[in-house]
Amino acid sequence: MLRDFLYWWFGQLRELLPPVLRQSSPTAADATVITPISPQMDRIAVGLRRGGREAPLGQFVVGAADLAELPHSPSKPAVLRLQHDDILAKTLVLPLAAERELDQALLFEMDRETPFKPDEIYWNHRVEAADRQRGRLLVRLVLAPKSRLAVLLEPLGKAGVAPVRAEVADGPDAGFWLPLDSERHPADGLTRRMLKPLALCCTLLALAAIVTPFVRQSITMSRLDQSLAAGRAAATEADRLHKEITHLAGSAEIIVKEREKVGQPLLVLAAATRVLPDDSYLTEMQLQQRKLTMSGRSAAAARLIGAVAVDAEFHNPTFAAPVTRIEALRQEIFTIVTEVVP
Repeated sequence: MLRDFLYWWFGQLRELLPPVLRQSSPTAADATVITPISPQMDRIAVGLRRGGREAPLGQFVVGAADLAELPHSPSKPAVLRLQHDDILAKTLVLPLAAERELDQALLFEMDRETPFKPDEIYWNHRVEAADRQRGRLLVRLVLAPKSRLAVLLEPLGKAGVAPVRAEVADGPDAGFWLPLDSERHPADGLTRRMLKPLALCCTLLALAAIVTPFVRQSITMSRLDQSLAAGRAAATEADRLHKEITHLAGSAEIIVKEREKVGQPLLVLAAATRVLPDDSYLTEMQLQQRKLTMSGRSAAAARLIGAVAVDAEFHNPTFAAPVTRIEALRQEIFTIVTEVVP
Protein backbone atom coordinates (compact mmCIF):
# COMPACT_ATOMS: atom_id res chain seq x y z
CA MET A 1 0.00 0.00 0.00
CA LEU A 2 2.79 2.44 0.93
CA ARG A 3 4.68 1.54 -2.25
CA ASP A 4 1.64 2.22 -4.45
CA PHE A 5 0.95 5.53 -2.72
CA LEU A 6 4.56 6.68 -3.09
CA TYR A 7 4.62 5.67 -6.76
CA TRP A 8 1.44 7.64 -7.41
CA TRP A 9 2.72 10.65 -5.43
CA PHE A 10 6.08 10.72 -7.21
CA GLY A 11 4.23 10.46 -10.53
CA GLN A 12 2.12 13.51 -9.67
CA LEU A 13 5.17 15.52 -8.63
CA ARG A 14 7.00 14.41 -11.78
CA GLU A 15 4.26 15.89 -13.99
CA LEU A 16 4.93 19.31 -12.40
CA LEU A 17 8.62 19.30 -13.38
CA PRO A 18 10.00 20.82 -16.61
CA PRO A 19 10.41 18.23 -19.40
CA VAL A 20 14.21 18.01 -19.01
CA LEU A 21 14.04 17.26 -15.29
CA ARG A 22 10.98 15.04 -15.78
CA GLN A 23 12.85 12.80 -18.21
CA SER A 24 15.97 12.39 -16.14
CA SER A 25 14.38 11.68 -12.77
CA PRO A 26 13.42 7.97 -13.17
CA THR A 27 16.34 6.95 -15.37
CA ALA A 28 18.99 8.21 -12.94
CA ALA A 29 18.05 5.77 -10.17
CA ASP A 30 20.42 2.98 -9.15
CA ALA A 31 19.76 -0.18 -11.18
CA THR A 32 21.22 -3.11 -13.08
CA VAL A 33 21.19 -1.87 -16.69
CA ILE A 34 20.76 -4.44 -19.51
CA THR A 35 21.50 -3.09 -23.00
CA PRO A 36 20.88 -5.08 -26.23
CA ILE A 37 23.95 -4.76 -28.46
CA SER A 38 22.61 -6.52 -31.57
CA PRO A 39 19.54 -5.80 -33.76
CA GLN A 40 18.15 -9.26 -32.98
CA MET A 41 18.57 -8.65 -29.21
CA ASP A 42 20.49 -11.93 -28.90
CA ARG A 43 23.51 -10.28 -27.24
CA ILE A 44 23.43 -7.96 -24.25
CA ALA A 45 25.77 -5.80 -22.20
CA VAL A 46 25.21 -5.54 -18.45
CA GLY A 47 26.22 -2.65 -16.23
CA LEU A 48 25.60 -1.50 -12.66
CA ARG A 49 24.40 2.10 -12.25
CA ARG A 50 25.03 3.58 -8.82
CA GLY A 51 25.02 7.24 -7.80
CA GLY A 52 24.67 8.39 -11.40
CA ARG A 53 27.69 6.40 -12.58
CA GLU A 54 27.67 3.10 -14.43
CA ALA A 55 30.23 0.29 -14.22
CA PRO A 56 30.27 -2.42 -16.94
CA LEU A 57 29.83 -6.00 -15.73
CA GLY A 58 30.25 -7.90 -19.01
CA GLN A 59 28.56 -9.07 -22.21
CA PHE A 60 26.36 -12.16 -22.56
CA VAL A 61 24.60 -14.18 -25.25
CA VAL A 62 20.83 -14.48 -24.75
CA GLY A 63 19.80 -18.11 -24.46
CA ALA A 64 23.32 -19.35 -23.62
CA ALA A 65 24.02 -21.36 -20.49
CA ASP A 66 26.06 -18.55 -18.90
CA LEU A 67 22.96 -16.31 -18.88
CA ALA A 68 22.06 -17.94 -15.58
CA GLU A 69 25.24 -16.37 -14.16
CA LEU A 70 24.18 -12.88 -15.29
CA PRO A 71 25.28 -10.47 -12.55
CA HIS A 72 22.62 -8.31 -10.95
CA SER A 73 21.98 -6.73 -7.58
CA PRO A 74 18.97 -8.19 -5.69
CA SER A 75 18.54 -4.87 -3.88
CA LYS A 76 18.37 -2.84 -7.10
CA PRO A 77 15.85 -3.20 -9.93
CA ALA A 78 16.87 -4.36 -13.39
CA VAL A 79 16.09 -2.10 -16.36
CA LEU A 80 16.40 -2.37 -20.15
CA ARG A 81 18.18 0.33 -22.12
CA LEU A 82 16.66 0.64 -25.60
CA GLN A 83 17.75 2.61 -28.63
CA HIS A 84 15.41 4.97 -30.45
CA ASP A 85 14.99 2.40 -33.26
CA ASP A 86 13.50 -0.07 -30.76
CA ILE A 87 10.51 2.16 -29.92
CA LEU A 88 7.65 3.93 -31.65
CA ALA A 89 6.67 7.48 -30.75
CA LYS A 90 3.88 9.84 -31.74
CA THR A 91 2.58 13.22 -30.61
CA LEU A 92 -1.21 13.19 -30.17
CA VAL A 93 -3.59 16.15 -30.07
CA LEU A 94 -6.38 15.51 -27.55
CA PRO A 95 -9.17 17.66 -26.10
CA LEU A 96 -8.15 19.53 -22.97
CA ALA A 97 -10.97 17.79 -21.10
CA ALA A 98 -9.00 14.50 -21.39
CA GLU A 99 -6.28 15.85 -19.07
CA ARG A 100 -7.95 14.58 -15.88
CA GLU A 101 -8.31 10.99 -17.15
CA LEU A 102 -5.41 10.95 -19.60
CA ASP A 103 -4.47 7.28 -19.17
CA GLN A 104 -8.05 6.18 -19.86
CA ALA A 105 -8.33 8.51 -22.85
CA LEU A 106 -5.12 7.11 -24.36
CA LEU A 107 -6.39 3.54 -23.90
CA PHE A 108 -9.51 4.43 -25.89
CA GLU A 109 -7.39 6.09 -28.62
CA MET A 110 -4.73 3.34 -28.81
CA ASP A 111 -6.47 1.21 -31.47
CA ARG A 112 -7.06 4.28 -33.67
CA GLU A 113 -3.68 5.98 -33.25
CA THR A 114 -1.47 2.86 -33.34
CA PRO A 115 -1.57 -0.53 -35.10
CA PHE A 116 -1.60 -2.27 -31.71
CA LYS A 117 -4.06 -3.07 -28.96
CA PRO A 118 -3.20 -1.82 -25.44
CA ASP A 119 -2.37 -5.35 -24.21
CA GLU A 120 0.13 -5.82 -27.07
CA ILE A 121 2.49 -3.00 -26.08
CA TYR A 122 4.46 -1.44 -23.27
CA TRP A 123 3.70 2.29 -23.27
CA ASN A 124 4.00 5.56 -21.45
CA HIS A 125 3.25 9.21 -22.12
CA ARG A 126 4.02 12.76 -21.13
CA VAL A 127 2.18 16.04 -21.65
CA GLU A 128 4.14 18.23 -24.06
CA ALA A 129 1.90 21.31 -23.88
CA ALA A 130 -1.58 22.41 -22.84
CA ASP A 131 -3.21 25.05 -25.07
CA ARG A 132 -6.06 26.22 -22.85
CA GLN A 133 -7.21 28.92 -25.26
CA ARG A 134 -7.82 26.40 -28.04
CA GLY A 135 -8.75 23.59 -25.65
CA ARG A 136 -6.01 21.26 -26.92
CA LEU A 137 -3.57 18.95 -25.18
CA LEU A 138 -0.34 17.79 -26.86
CA VAL A 139 0.68 14.37 -25.55
CA ARG A 140 3.82 12.43 -26.48
CA LEU A 141 3.06 8.70 -26.68
CA VAL A 142 6.00 6.26 -26.65
CA LEU A 143 5.52 2.51 -26.99
CA ALA A 144 7.35 -0.74 -27.69
CA PRO A 145 5.67 -3.94 -28.98
CA LYS A 146 5.70 -6.76 -26.46
CA SER A 147 6.50 -9.23 -29.23
CA ARG A 148 9.70 -7.28 -29.98
CA LEU A 149 10.95 -7.41 -26.38
CA ALA A 150 9.70 -10.94 -25.65
CA VAL A 151 12.81 -12.49 -27.27
CA LEU A 152 14.85 -10.80 -24.54
CA LEU A 153 12.48 -10.66 -21.56
CA GLU A 154 11.57 -14.36 -21.60
CA PRO A 155 15.18 -15.66 -21.36
CA LEU A 156 15.93 -13.04 -18.70
CA GLY A 157 12.88 -14.17 -16.73
CA LYS A 158 14.08 -17.78 -16.86
CA ALA A 159 17.43 -16.57 -15.54
CA GLY A 160 15.68 -14.89 -12.61
CA VAL A 161 16.02 -11.32 -13.88
CA ALA A 162 12.78 -9.37 -14.42
CA PRO A 163 13.34 -5.80 -15.69
CA VAL A 164 10.80 -3.35 -14.29
CA ARG A 165 11.10 -0.71 -17.01
CA ALA A 166 12.70 0.10 -20.35
CA GLU A 167 14.67 3.34 -20.71
CA VAL A 168 15.21 5.16 -24.02
CA ALA A 169 18.91 5.96 -24.44
CA ASP A 170 19.01 8.27 -27.46
CA GLY A 171 16.96 10.24 -29.97
CA PRO A 172 14.31 12.88 -29.28
CA ASP A 173 12.78 10.71 -26.53
CA ALA A 174 16.04 10.09 -24.65
CA GLY A 175 15.33 9.72 -20.95
CA PHE A 176 11.80 8.41 -21.53
CA TRP A 177 10.90 5.15 -19.82
CA LEU A 178 8.25 2.44 -20.28
CA PRO A 179 6.96 0.37 -17.33
CA LEU A 180 7.38 -3.38 -17.91
CA ASP A 181 5.96 -4.72 -14.64
CA SER A 182 2.77 -3.23 -13.18
CA GLU A 183 3.59 -4.73 -9.77
CA ARG A 184 7.06 -3.27 -9.52
CA HIS A 185 7.47 0.47 -9.93
CA PRO A 186 10.48 2.70 -10.61
CA ALA A 187 10.00 4.34 -7.24
CA ASP A 188 10.63 1.08 -5.33
CA GLY A 189 14.38 1.62 -5.12
CA LEU A 190 13.83 5.11 -3.75
CA THR A 191 11.27 4.19 -1.10
CA ARG A 192 13.64 3.38 1.75
CA ARG A 193 15.84 6.41 1.08
CA MET A 194 12.81 8.68 1.01
CA LEU A 195 11.25 7.55 4.30
CA LYS A 196 13.30 9.95 6.45
CA PRO A 197 12.80 12.99 4.18
CA LEU A 198 9.09 12.18 4.04
CA ALA A 199 8.92 11.97 7.82
CA LEU A 200 10.63 15.37 8.04
CA CYS A 201 8.15 16.78 5.52
CA CYS A 202 5.25 15.46 7.60
CA THR A 203 6.68 17.20 10.70
CA LEU A 204 7.03 20.47 8.84
CA LEU A 205 3.49 20.15 7.52
CA ALA A 206 2.19 19.58 11.05
CA LEU A 207 3.95 22.75 12.23
CA ALA A 208 2.56 24.65 9.25
CA ALA A 209 -0.96 23.43 10.10
CA ILE A 210 -0.55 24.95 13.59
CA VAL A 211 0.75 28.28 12.30
CA THR A 212 -1.61 28.62 9.34
CA PRO A 213 -4.76 29.77 11.26
CA PHE A 214 -2.86 32.82 12.56
CA VAL A 215 -1.92 34.07 9.08
CA ARG A 216 -4.99 32.94 7.16
CA GLN A 217 -7.07 36.03 7.91
CA SER A 218 -4.60 38.34 6.16
CA ILE A 219 -4.83 36.44 2.86
CA THR A 220 -8.52 35.41 2.87
CA MET A 221 -9.66 38.13 0.47
CA SER A 222 -6.85 37.34 -1.98
CA ARG A 223 -7.74 33.67 -2.02
CA LEU A 224 -11.42 34.46 -2.50
CA ASP A 225 -10.59 36.59 -5.53
CA GLN A 226 -8.47 33.79 -6.96
CA SER A 227 -11.23 31.26 -6.32
CA LEU A 228 -13.79 33.46 -8.08
CA ALA A 229 -11.48 33.90 -11.07
CA ALA A 230 -10.89 30.15 -11.25
CA GLY A 231 -14.63 29.53 -10.95
CA ARG A 232 -15.37 31.90 -13.82
CA ALA A 233 -12.74 30.18 -15.98
CA ALA A 234 -14.20 26.76 -15.14
CA ALA A 235 -17.73 27.99 -15.89
CA THR A 236 -16.59 29.39 -19.25
CA GLU A 237 -14.90 26.10 -20.12
CA ALA A 238 -17.97 24.12 -19.05
CA ASP A 239 -20.23 26.35 -21.16
CA ARG A 240 -17.95 25.89 -24.17
CA LEU A 241 -17.96 22.12 -23.74
CA HIS A 242 -21.75 22.12 -23.36
CA LYS A 243 -22.16 24.03 -26.63
CA GLU A 244 -19.75 21.70 -28.37
CA ILE A 245 -21.61 18.62 -27.09
CA THR A 246 -24.95 20.12 -28.18
CA HIS A 247 -23.55 20.84 -31.63
CA LEU A 248 -22.17 17.30 -31.98
CA ALA A 249 -25.45 15.79 -30.76
CA GLY A 250 -27.36 17.82 -33.36
CA SER A 251 -25.02 16.62 -36.09
CA ALA A 252 -25.57 13.02 -35.03
CA GLU A 253 -29.36 13.45 -35.17
CA ILE A 254 -29.12 14.90 -38.69
CA ILE A 255 -27.08 11.92 -39.84
CA VAL A 256 -29.62 9.50 -38.34
CA LYS A 257 -32.54 11.29 -40.02
CA GLU A 258 -30.79 11.30 -43.40
CA ARG A 259 -30.11 7.58 -43.07
CA GLU A 260 -33.77 6.98 -42.30
CA LYS A 261 -34.75 8.83 -45.50
CA VAL A 262 -32.56 6.85 -47.88
CA GLY A 263 -32.51 3.55 -46.00
CA GLN A 264 -29.64 1.61 -44.51
CA PRO A 265 -27.85 -0.48 -47.19
CA LEU A 266 -26.55 -3.17 -44.84
CA LEU A 267 -30.00 -3.85 -43.35
CA VAL A 268 -31.57 -3.93 -46.83
CA LEU A 269 -28.87 -6.31 -48.05
CA ALA A 270 -29.46 -8.59 -45.06
CA ALA A 271 -33.21 -8.63 -45.72
CA ALA A 272 -32.70 -9.39 -49.44
CA THR A 273 -30.34 -12.24 -48.58
CA ARG A 274 -32.94 -13.63 -46.18
CA VAL A 275 -35.87 -13.68 -48.63
CA LEU A 276 -34.07 -14.96 -51.75
CA PRO A 277 -33.93 -18.80 -52.07
CA ASP A 278 -30.65 -20.66 -52.27
CA ASP A 279 -30.90 -21.17 -56.06
CA SER A 280 -31.03 -17.40 -56.66
CA TYR A 281 -28.26 -14.84 -56.50
CA LEU A 282 -27.86 -11.14 -57.22
CA THR A 283 -25.53 -9.59 -59.79
CA GLU A 284 -26.54 -5.98 -59.13
CA MET A 285 -28.32 -4.13 -56.34
CA GLN A 286 -29.23 -0.41 -56.21
CA LEU A 287 -30.89 1.50 -53.33
CA GLN A 288 -32.10 5.07 -53.98
CA GLN A 289 -34.63 6.96 -51.88
CA ARG A 290 -35.94 3.66 -50.43
CA LYS A 291 -36.46 2.25 -53.92
CA LEU A 292 -34.57 -1.03 -54.26
CA THR A 293 -33.65 -2.53 -57.64
CA MET A 294 -32.32 -6.11 -57.61
CA SER A 295 -30.95 -7.89 -60.69
CA GLY A 296 -29.71 -11.47 -60.79
CA ARG A 297 -30.34 -15.05 -61.80
CA SER A 298 -32.69 -17.67 -60.43
CA ALA A 299 -33.92 -21.15 -61.28
CA ALA A 300 -37.50 -19.88 -61.02
CA ALA A 301 -37.75 -16.09 -61.06
CA ALA A 302 -41.56 -16.02 -60.89
CA ARG A 303 -41.65 -17.21 -57.30
CA LEU A 304 -39.33 -14.40 -56.14
CA ILE A 305 -42.13 -11.81 -56.24
CA GLY A 306 -44.09 -13.78 -53.66
CA ALA A 307 -41.03 -14.34 -51.48
CA VAL A 308 -40.24 -10.61 -51.45
CA ALA A 309 -43.87 -9.55 -50.95
CA VAL A 310 -44.37 -11.55 -47.73
CA ASP A 311 -41.32 -10.03 -46.05
CA ALA A 312 -42.05 -7.08 -43.75
CA GLU A 313 -39.03 -5.13 -45.00
CA PHE A 314 -40.37 -4.75 -48.57
CA HIS A 315 -43.53 -3.45 -50.19
CA ASN A 316 -45.09 -3.73 -53.69
CA PRO A 317 -42.41 -5.80 -55.52
CA THR A 318 -42.70 -5.98 -59.34
CA PHE A 319 -40.59 -7.06 -62.28
CA ALA A 320 -38.91 -4.03 -63.87
CA ALA A 321 -38.16 -5.94 -67.08
CA PRO A 322 -39.26 -9.17 -68.75
CA VAL A 323 -37.74 -12.37 -67.37
CA THR A 324 -35.22 -13.91 -69.76
CA ARG A 325 -34.53 -17.63 -69.60
CA ILE A 326 -31.12 -19.15 -70.40
CA GLU A 327 -31.82 -22.77 -71.37
CA ALA A 328 -28.18 -23.81 -71.37
CA LEU A 329 -27.84 -22.78 -67.70
CA ARG A 330 -31.46 -23.54 -66.73
CA GLN A 331 -31.66 -20.12 -65.14
CA GLU A 332 -33.74 -17.00 -65.59
CA ILE A 333 -32.45 -13.45 -65.58
CA PHE A 334 -34.66 -11.08 -63.58
CA THR A 335 -34.88 -7.46 -62.42
CA ILE A 336 -37.17 -6.72 -59.45
CA VAL A 337 -38.12 -3.26 -58.16
CA THR A 338 -39.56 -2.90 -54.67
CA GLU A 339 -40.01 -0.30 -51.94
CA VAL A 340 -38.14 -0.52 -48.64
CA VAL A 341 -40.44 -0.08 -45.66
CA PRO A 342 -39.28 2.78 -43.33
